[in-house]
Amino acid sequence: MMPDEKELVERLYRLYFKKLFIYASAVLRDQEQAKDIVQDTFHEAMRRIDVVAKHENPGGWLMNVVKNKIKECERNRRRDLYCLLSLEADFPDESNLPEEFVSAQPEPQGESVMEIVERVLTPEELQFLKMLVFERASHQQVAQEFGISVYASQKRLERIRDKLYAVFPERKRRKKK
Repeated sequence: MMPDEKELVERLYRLYFKKLFIYASAVLRDQEQAKDIVQDTFHEAMRRIDVVAKHENPGGWLMNVVKNKIKECERNRRRDLYCLLSLEADFPDESNLPEEFVSAQPEPQGESVMEIVERVLTPEELQFLKMLVFERASHQQVAQEFGISVYASQKRLERIRDKLYAVFPERKRRKKK
C-alpha cells in the first residue's frame, strides 16, 4: 500500500468510523458485532483501495459495504441456526425463538440434530458455536474468551461448519450459477 493510499484510509477512518458504527449498532443492536462489521469494512477498503480512491463518494461506498456485511452476517447467523435447531430439541425459552423456527417442519424420527451435533463436535467446539450462534457473540468477544485472535475465531467457525456440513450435506449452501 502506497503512503498516499494509507493516508486516504486513515482519513476515511477518522471521518466515517463513528457514523458507520452508529448505523451498524442500530441495525444489529450489538456494539461488539457492530465494531467487527465496521473494522471489516475498513479492511475491505484497504483491500480495494484502488476502487475507493477513484470513487466519487467514498463515504457512500463504505456505507454500502457496511450494509452488505450486515446482511451477510445475518445470513450466516440464520444459516447456523437452521443447521442447529430442531423442534425436537428442548429450548430453555421457546417464546424467544424467531417465528421462522417455530413454524419449521420437524426433523424425522431418530437422533435429533442437537444429538448429532454434540456427537460430532468436541465440547469446546460446541461451546464456541453456541456463543456465536445462540448468544450472538462477536468474533472479538469469542476470541477474547478463548484466548485466540479474531482471525483464528473466524477460521475455527469455518472448520466447525465444515464438520457439520459433512454430517448434514443437505444443509450446505449451494453456489449460485
